[in-house]
Amino acid sequence: MVDELKGEIIGENLWNKYHKWPMFSKFFDNVGPLPHHIHHRDEHAKRVGSDGKPEMYFFPAQMNNYGAEFPYTFFGLNPDCKKEDIKKCLENFTKGDNHLLDYSQAYNIELDTGWDVPPGVLHAPASLCTYEPQFASDVYAMYQSVLLGGHCVPEDLLWKNCPPEEKGNFDYLMDVIDWEANVDPKFKEHRFMRPIVDKEDDKHKEEWICYKSKLACAKRLTVYPGQTVTVKDSAAYGFILIEGHGKFGKWDIETPTLIRYGELTNDEFFVTEKAAKKGITITNGSKTENIVMLKHFAENPDLKF
Repeated sequence: MVDELKGEIIGENLWNKYHKWPMFSKFFDNVGPLPHHIHHRDEHAKRVGSDGKPEMYFFPAQMNNYGAEFPYTFFGLNPDCKKEDIKKCLENFTKGDNHLLDYSQAYNIELDTGWDVPPGVLHAPASLCTYEPQFASDVYAMYQSVLLGGHCVPEDLLWKNCPPEEKGNFDYLMDVIDWEANVDPKFKEHRFMRPIVDKEDDKHKEEWICYKSKLACAKRLTVYPGQTVTVKDSAAYGFILIEGHGKFGKWDIETPTLIRYGELTNDEFFVTEKAAKKGITITNGSKTENIVMLKHFAENPDLKF
């Protein structure tokens, strides 16, 4: 992480200074489907000394040249399912396939779109490389016992991040579920995110790609071939370059073709609030290829949605 104005390396303490809410962004690339699982809300996470975990997903075309084994994501539960049906699934966790997916539905994942996944919402992510801005917490529990393909999920993951006094209490597991959010009949309307153009001219385009959470958000910036632009933001951010090469202020930036263990790259940076507000001049060094970067923010007053 680098301060554009001073050229100083920025450690975690300074990162936290610029963020009221700790967050990070990662790429998750799984070849097969994941279990239908849940991240705890604050009231449950605090019982094990943690925080709730909101997530957002974006599926960049640059990182996905094929769909792997299962390019579909299960989200939530069918609007007509009953609480007693889900509780029975949890009680049958150790008896083979607990058929939790019988009460959910999968959505075909469209590249260059995203989804908002609040804590308390069940989800089984697709087998795609996923850009994930999220709250810096790792609380979760796996509610599906057997994956597509036959892989069994250990029972201890059902009770992960459960207070010791609640282990074996299936009512507690049910309480972790945000029921209304899971059975929302307009789930896609409320959670699906198609990019929204924020700024655009003949040199560049900026789009909001993750914008339905109050704790984190993200943009995609595209600078067209051979162009130079100065981009301003109202908050500190981290970014990762996923296409192209050029200059970011005085820094060289490039998307690596191959990374070997232990090698450094020029594709990931941190920009302080002061530098972001002043503006960063970006030059695309290619005559044929776009620069494309994904920018993640903890809080950004420019987000109006």
